[in-house]
Amino acid sequence: MSIVKMKLATVHAGKDQFEDVLQRCRTCTDFHPEPADRMVTEDNGGKLLQQDNVYAEFLTQLKNIGHSVGFELKARQWNHNYTTEQIDSFIHEVNDQFALITDSNDTSVMTENDEIALEKVREYGFEAMHSCQYISFGMGRLPLESFKKLSLIENKNFIVEDLHKSGHYHWILYATSNTYLKDVRKIMENLFLEEIRIPSVDGKKILDQYRDELTEVYSYCAYISEIHKLYRYIARFDQDYQISGFVPVSAEASFRKQFEGLDVQIELRDPDEASQLTPPTKLHNNWLFRPFEMFVEMYGLPNYKDIDPTPFVAVTFCLLFGIMFGDLGQGAVLLVGGLLLEKLKHNRLAGIVGRAGLISMIFGFLFGSVFGIETLLNPIHQSLFGVREKLFEVMDSSATMPLLIGAVAIGAVLILMTMIINIYLNFKRREPAEALFSQNGVAGFVFYSYIILFIVGNFMPGVLPFNPGSTPLIVLFIGVPLVLFFMKEPLASLMRGDGLTPEEGWGGFVLEEVFEVIEILLSFVTNSLSYLRVGGFVLSHAGMMLVVMTLVEMTGNAGPVVFIFGNLFVMALEGLIVGIQTLRLEYYEMFSRYFVGNGKKFTMISSENA
Repeated sequence: MSIVKMKLATVHAGKDQFEDVLQRCRTCTDFHPEPADRMVTEDNGGKLLQQDNVYAEFLTQLKNIGHSVGFELKARQWNHNYTTEQIDSFIHEVNDQFALITDSNDTSVMTENDEIALEKVREYGFEAMHSCQYISFGMGRLPLESFKKLSLIENKNFIVEDLHKSGHYHWILYATSNTYLKDVRKIMENLFLEEIRIPSVDGKKILDQYRDELTEVYSYCAYISEIHKLYRYIARFDQDYQISGFVPVSAEASFRKQFEGLDVQIELRDPDEASQLTPPTKLHNNWLFRPFEMFVEMYGLPNYKDIDPTPFVAVTFCLLFGIMFGDLGQGAVLLVGGLLLEKLKHNRLAGIVGRAGLISMIFGFLFGSVFGIETLLNPIHQSLFGVREKLFEVMDSSATMPLLIGAVAIGAVLILMTMIINIYLNFKRREPAEALFSQNGVAGFVFYSYIILFIVGNFMPGVLPFNPGSTPLIVLFIGVPLVLFFMKEPLASLMRGDGLTPEEGWGGFVLEEVFEVIEILLSFVTNSLSYLRVGGFVLSHAGMMLVVMTLVEMTGNAGPVVFIFGNLFVMALEGLIVGIQTLRLEYYEMFSRYFVGNGKKFTMISSENA
């Protein structure tokens, strides 16, 4: 449950080996490469490997050739190596041959039936038909009635072969001597023959002749072109060609094994030794928390030196969702359905739904609700908790205020927890001013905590061992934090050694910070009240299920159907709304206090070729 620790890996190779290194890196699943321009500086004398990728141009030419004859090229495993001269010569040869196909093809669009008829004509050989000195051929489609009239023509100077038939046409091939060609064409025109041009060359034959070699050359060019794309990761220091990147600590052995058989040196160092590089972030969580990485990634990955918030997100999301969607039966459906979809479809969102469903079951049990039936668990509650009916009656008017106060109290605890996380992270980031003086730092924690104690002390006298309304305490725990909020920027500047006086002067600073402090105070209020929605949705869920159960009673024999579809409707509609509201609380009320999503995603070099 953490961010995976990295090692900075550098592979040193000679001029004759670096392409082999790139080939190995291309299939490596645990290597995040860094562009060479981040490793080369004016001081270390390094140079970038700049070479034109002629193979990319070859690929473009080959694709254009294939497109001209309707042949889609797809890369596969190749078996031969080619020089650039061989590839260039082959492209010119194929281009010339395929140009014949393009020139001989009719520009009109041929139907499927036309293709069937032309396939039969192909058996005679297109080139042979066009090379005849005394015989001319033609083909086309005749309406069915016109085809019948062919037999009525006297003194025919032509022969006809029936090629194909559909519901409206006959496709024919006719042959005649050159002497009668003009007369025969006139007859065919009167019979409404729609001519189809017979190609001068057999494009299919030419295509079949070159298909395998064309695919082979294309596959080779595609592979070498991908290798050339990776040249941007190579830095050259005299005769030392280097590729650097990050490898998980747990994958050190497999990474070394990747280059067995090559004359290379592999150097693994601590990432801090290369201050110009920021290690990538790769999250690693156990089965329980792993699906919630999706929510973290949607907001932004944490910095490598920060902490992984996934476990905290998982716990708080499930807790808030479970409270707002508390139903033992519906939670069980979410649990089973979510976990099944996660297993079958590997869907992370389904996994989140399943885990949230478990907490819904727990709170549904505490609320005594099973598919909206509010009395089913009463005997169990009476036996376990010694209550008259059930532990907590959501719809009772006396429960409304405790429910809303409890929701705000949960929000207050979560706000304080996120402040603690923020304080820890800012000290870790070496930003003490932010950790001490900000609204989410020590000053904010003291201020907000004391406000809560002050409210508790006033509404519940005698609970606290001290008087929260005492003037010295108010000055110390409310007045001092307000001053720190106000003076945060000058104090931060002083800690950096830049002096206490603001750059814009005290006049503008005071005016700006007055409004800033007012905004901070308002944000504490609005952030706390934002959690009222938790209690609100508890009431909303209970109210919607009350409507469903009322409809069940009103519909008589159709009651079971209404019960099933009513529950499904509530689960779909309210489940979606509650999920969105819970995610909103995560992002806007919690993440915004401590999370900086400026991490760099761990990207395998192999993914560039996926």
